[in-house]
Amino acid sequence: MIIRQPLIWATPLYIIGIVLGNSFSSIYFIYASVALLVLSMLLRKRTYIADALLFSFWITLGMGRIGMEKEMPSENQYYKAVFQKAQDQQETLTRRLHDAGLSEESLPTSSALLLGNKTGLSKETRRKYAQVGASHLLALSGMHLGIIYGIMYLLFVRRIRYSEWKWFWLPPILLVIWGYAFVAGMPISLVRACIMFSLATLATLAQDDTPPLHILAVSALTILLFKPDALFEIGFQLSFVAVFFILTLYQPIRERLGIRNKVVKLLLLSVVAQLGTAPLSIYYFHTLPLTGAIVSVVLIPLTTIIIYLGLLVLVIPAGCLAWLLTIAIKVQNRIVDSVADIPYTTISNLHPAWWQVLLVYLLLLCIIARSHIFWNREDFSL
Repeated sequence: MIIRQPLIWATPLYIIGIVLGNSFSSIYFIYASVALLVLSMLLRKRTYIADALLFSFWITLGMGRIGMEKEMPSENQYYKAVFQKAQDQQETLTRRLHDAGLSEESLPTSSALLLGNKTGLSKETRRKYAQVGASHLLALSGMHLGIIYGIMYLLFVRRIRYSEWKWFWLPPILLVIWGYAFVAGMPISLVRACIMFSLATLATLAQDDTPPLHILAVSALTILLFKPDALFEIGFQLSFVAVFFILTLYQPIRERLGIRNKVVKLLLLSVVAQLGTAPLSIYYFHTLPLTGAIVSVVLIPLTTIIIYLGLLVLVIPAGCLAWLLTIAIKVQNRIVDSVADIPYTTISNLHPAWWQVLLVYLLLLCIIARSHIFWNREDFSL
């Protein structure tokens, strides 16, 4: 068996190991994984045996890492200090938005959309955003980072990618990406996006056509190697599942249907993301918003405007900019309120079992595999 993209195989095997290790945890699986790795290297000429040992290595490594996390919990004071510093910086920037002239009504929403600080949001506001399927706008993720990275790409990356000075621009670009994650409190969804955008920037500057699924696998593996229990966090699951379905469904469907209209593209993107996250959302939140994809077509451009205006207000705290930001936030909140007041836009009281959610995802994966969208002979040779 010759595997051309091993990380796409290694990551799910490592995840399986974490799941198994959560029930049968032991630190001794680490030693077993080392032994399996050594054996696979010694028997590398026997391809099938070496691959089987390598598969077993990733599973036992996952079991060992979650075992280490349970048996030797580490309270790293350094990371605590970093997160505390990030929260302090987040509060400082929130005060700067307030000092710029944002009203008490728009300040909590702008702080949540721009900085990930949701402490000032009322329960009613959160409920309405969740009811219309727009709660992902309040949780910083790849969409928010993509909005910021989009400006850097248009202004810098695409202009310097063929320049001999391109690598001198890499540190400032990465500093902006990770600096934004730092002031936002380092949520897992944003850390995932930072890793993906960092790898994408490296691939762009190196003029290397790295498969997006490979970048997603590296991001998941990096986070889970350092923090294996992140697998059981809702934010981690929703973030990676959404991106996985976007990468495996959105582009092939768009190309096959020949979609070029930007509004239709955004609608298709929202539908694919909601399709991927719907089973998890139903399982954890017991509701299914029916208007999420349609509302996103309107709210995502508005959120983009709000983020750009918010960044300008942070840099140039001018009253006119703060006024424009307030107007944009009020418009967005009014749209959310209006849609939330429409009856029958949400299906509630859904309580599926975990095995039912798993079966739904297996069915979706089978549909993707059967339609030859995900499994491609050019990517894997078995």
